[in-house]
Amino acid sequence: MRRHEIAMVTAVSPRAGARIALRRFETARPVNAPSPRIAPRKGSALAEQCFGPATGPRVLLLHGWNAHSAMMLPLARMLAAQGAHVVVPDLPGEGANPARAFSFAEKACRLAAHYEGDRFDAIIGHSAGGLIAAQAVEQGLQADSMITVCAPYSMATLLHAYLIRIAAPEPLLDAVLDLHARREDRDPKQVGPAVYAAYTGRILIVHARTDWQVKLAEAFDIASVTGATPLVLDHCNHHTILEDPRLHAAISDAVLTPTDERRLAC
Repeated sequence: MRRHEIAMVTAVSPRAGARIALRRFETARPVNAPSPRIAPRKGSALAEQCFGPATGPRVLLLHGWNAHSAMMLPLARMLAAQGAHVVVPDLPGEGANPARAFSFAEKACRLAAHYEGDRFDAIIGHSAGGLIAAQAVEQGLQADSMITVCAPYSMATLLHAYLIRIAAPEPLLDAVLDLHARREDRDPKQVGPAVYAAYTGRILIVHARTDWQVKLAEAFDIASVTGATPLVLDHCNHHTILEDPRLHAAISDAVLTPTDERRLAC
């Protein structure tokens, strides 16, 4: 019924349909998600869990859209077992945080403010979390390396995939992109590419070959603006990749192996 509602509204006013669709996109939440503890910091509160020794390499893990931080725990525990200090928050407005609708740019800004003064050896984003990670770095979050896992190329491609998923009428795409551009004062087609291209740290792009939620082509699009070579994994999908030993090994090498050792191995 909700999908039919968007179609009916769009037939009368694409702009009104776009407002409904974008609102639903930004308020989507998974059901029955586990709730981590709330950790107050610097006058704010963000639900997060921490793993591993406080003195280890610092890693920030970000989950994706309509997801929760528990999905990142296998990766967090693996890195912690190897000596990393891993921070795994629920995104602002999601999970155990007070429920609120935030744009991706607002989530990124709040993350950057929350971790102001911290420096991470790596920030790792799964799915839309990769796009949010890039925007958080743009907003000032400090990370020496950025790792994307099945991440979209741009806000435009992510919104397009969402509209396909909900079987939205075709005229809605342009209306949603126009609404997003006017609201953010930025072309959603550039939210992603411009940020990835400007990043000066080390970047690793990992993607599942058979990912049907974020197509493999998007990894190569990210590669085209960063110069990085994507690591493409077979026999996994958008979600199971998070528990894949090959992903864990690649991230462990990128995050925990000293730079000189990586250079010698090349």
